[in-house]
Amino acid sequence: MKLNSGTCSVGGIAFIYQLRFSTQSIQQSFRICTLFELRMSSSESIENTGLAIFLDVIVPLYVPGTFTYRVPKVLESNLQVGRRVLVQFGKRKLQAAIIEAIHHDPPKNYEAKYILDVLDDGPIILSQQMAFWKWMSGYYMCHLGEVMSAALPGGYRLNSETLITPYDQDHSDMALSMEEHLVLEQLQSRERLNMDELQALVGSESKAYRLVKAMMAKRLIVMQEEVKARYRPIYETYIELDPEWRDEPVLNELFVQLESKAPKQVNLLLKLIEMSRFGRDVEIPVMKKTLLEKSEVSSAVLRSLVDKGVLLEVKSEVGRIKDASQIFKSSDLVLSTEQETALNEIRQGLHTKGRVLLHGVTSSGKTEVYISLIREYLAKGQQVLYLVPEIALTTQLIQRLQKHFGEEVVVYHSQHSQSERVEIWENLINPGIHDHRIVVGARSALFLPFHDLGLIIVDEEHDSSFKQYDPAPRYQARDACFILADLYKAQVVLGSATPGAESLQACKDVRMVKVDLSNRYGDILMPEMQVVDIKREYKRKTMTSHFSSVLIAEMKESLDNGKQVILFQNRRGYNPLWQCLNCAWKPECNRCDVTLTYHRAIHKLKCHYCGSVHEPPMHCPACGSKDLKMVGYGTEKIEAEIGEVFPNAKVARMDLDTTRGKNALSKLFHDFEQRKVDILVGTQMVTKGLDFTNVSLVGIMNADQLINHSDFRAYERAYQMMTQVAGRAGRDAKGGRGRVVIQTMDPEHWVIRNVVEHSYDRLMEKELKERQQFDYPPFTRLIRITLRHKNQNLIDHASQTLTDRLRLFLGSRILGPQYPFVARVKDQYRKELLIKIERKASITKTKAKIQQTLDQFGTEKEFKSIRVIVDVDPQ
Repeated sequence: MKLNSGTCSVGGIAFIYQLRFSTQSIQQSFRICTLFELRMSSSESIENTGLAIFLDVIVPLYVPGTFTYRVPKVLESNLQVGRRVLVQFGKRKLQAAIIEAIHHDPPKNYEAKYILDVLDDGPIILSQQMAFWKWMSGYYMCHLGEVMSAALPGGYRLNSETLITPYDQDHSDMALSMEEHLVLEQLQSRERLNMDELQALVGSESKAYRLVKAMMAKRLIVMQEEVKARYRPIYETYIELDPEWRDEPVLNELFVQLESKAPKQVNLLLKLIEMSRFGRDVEIPVMKKTLLEKSEVSSAVLRSLVDKGVLLEVKSEVGRIKDASQIFKSSDLVLSTEQETALNEIRQGLHTKGRVLLHGVTSSGKTEVYISLIREYLAKGQQVLYLVPEIALTTQLIQRLQKHFGEEVVVYHSQHSQSERVEIWENLINPGIHDHRIVVGARSALFLPFHDLGLIIVDEEHDSSFKQYDPAPRYQARDACFILADLYKAQVVLGSATPGAESLQACKDVRMVKVDLSNRYGDILMPEMQVVDIKREYKRKTMTSHFSSVLIAEMKESLDNGKQVILFQNRRGYNPLWQCLNCAWKPECNRCDVTLTYHRAIHKLKCHYCGSVHEPPMHCPACGSKDLKMVGYGTEKIEAEIGEVFPNAKVARMDLDTTRGKNALSKLFHDFEQRKVDILVGTQMVTKGLDFTNVSLVGIMNADQLINHSDFRAYERAYQMMTQVAGRAGRDAKGGRGRVVIQTMDPEHWVIRNVVEHSYDRLMEKELKERQQFDYPPFTRLIRITLRHKNQNLIDHASQTLTDRLRLFLGSRILGPQYPFVARVKDQYRKELLIKIERKASITKTKAKIQQTLDQFGTEKEFKSIRVIVDVDPQ
């Protein structure tokens, strides 16, 4: 790989370039343009063509719109929309920006700076992606730069660091302060300092910047900006025969010469010929380390042949993505009669509407239907995007897809390193050895560069994980996929056992076709539901800690039969609350308006909002009492207590605390699949489409916690979670019918009764009627505006002022302002406004008025420090 470096002075600041960037197909180097070159090239451009070239670029920052830069003559031939260019943004920093437009119109309100370099040999953003970015920026009311930050892998961004170096002149006769002497002494030994090091040296940030300004005026130092690309390719050394020795007579003569003098060299050559399949139509590249291992010779033997010119060492970039080409592909896929019928209905629905909702009960075989559909699109040479809500789903799914499609499958998600993401992006932009036709990923996979996207599958489409919450763009991937499909003229299939209200209403409005899979594959029965009244059990004192006698008995039976158990509790930690029995004091976060959760494994109290950690109290700080009680329970406590009830059972936990590592989740799946774990305790992660055939029992520890939420979607989501986790039980016909135990204080609650009777359509019919009556989605659109600031009085005043201005044209459509359930997070007070917009209204015009009001609000001195967050279609 080439390394280019140099210096360029622009606007009085020197920029040092040490740029390393490579793709799998292209090695890129960067030319350095001095200020003289820029001036000369620009004058030549005007003299020769009469027209200067300008670019509108997107920078990955929280700033509105695009920015116009001028192009020097030496770079004019390398321009294309979608390429990255290096620009100076602000006084010091450099940014890798994306070209959005090329034109000859200079900006009206400022003088355009010159771009410093073009960073790519071709576009890394395709035209459909650029259109998708613009739609997302407009619909979700965010900046293009924010969309760019979310879309591009971090490996495409450049790190820019401000450095201080000594000025090349004699300053022995100058009067210097003590701080200036100190800085120059440090520069003599270290050659350069960054701003953090300078700040530590002089004591404060403000003092450091004043000192820099004074020393630059005296020409004692120079400020420089060092830029390094984040992506670093991986290289391997391969060994191949020099072309001069490839003729058979010449090669035979070489063997005769070496046979008596250097037998080890002969062995190495023979092994190379064998491994590379020398002389065949397709030869295989041989890695240096593999050749040395197989031939059992030292590197000195290899070096001797290289020095003689017999062999060549060739360095080649290799990918980080695991090669799936060796996976045996299976064509065996037998669909049931119901699946075949559903597949035909999907084909017909895609032909007429282009959008289909597959409503299939848990374990009905939706994945097999998807696989059959995928084959049809691959046969047409098209690509398929398979979206799943979280990485938790991809482990088993990838294995099943690779079984049928091998290396055509690639997975893209947040668990990949930034370099791995860049490699996947490059493989899609420039298909080569790896022609990935099927991309499986979470919501961020929407932003990938597809050339011929034919089908988008959104599995578990109801899941709230498809919504991006922070930072912007706060998009809903399920909804955004329809826009992406329109841009590519692709088709969309949504799938779920418990579809969202929006999707069901779309089917009622004939905007989408609904296809049903009403039975489990292989005539497996739906799990048997049993509701336990734990209020009665507490009165009868038949509870064992938080486990009812029914749940304990069912678990014992399952474990005795060699089966596995899943326990679902949608709260992590050990205890969500400590409380003083004397005065009711409870430990709260000093930065957030929430109580602290106790984590037994680290013996600490943690805030699940800001992440702060605190020591557990030995006594009540309010009254001094030592009578403190732990209230409630999370997954960590269930894990500990179930181990005491069943000491011989192997227990594991699946929540955010246990799955942070890159491979932690995969290992947990593997252990459970290999039956190394008997009881799996987890949060909602265990509800998301896992397929384990040996699970016979699912226990829902606290159904009331799911139902009792102050959210208009609470009942819908409670049903979805309970049904999804219940669907993990009894997925194998040989294992008997699955069983589900639901623990609740209110066994007659209508949501629980619908769960027991598998009556989702009945529940959603009632839900949709109520939402239509009270103007909630899917019958209206919602926009939530949140204001944040550390000053509570200012938040109260600002939120009321903004509400009054919005109410001038929104009227009764705006609700609030009011504090959310958690009013303060990370020392920032929050207040919310909720806007309801009827479907028949022009959403574009309404948003434009709202944005205009927000822009004006943000420019006023009194409110400039207020952070305003807009969330379109909040979940």
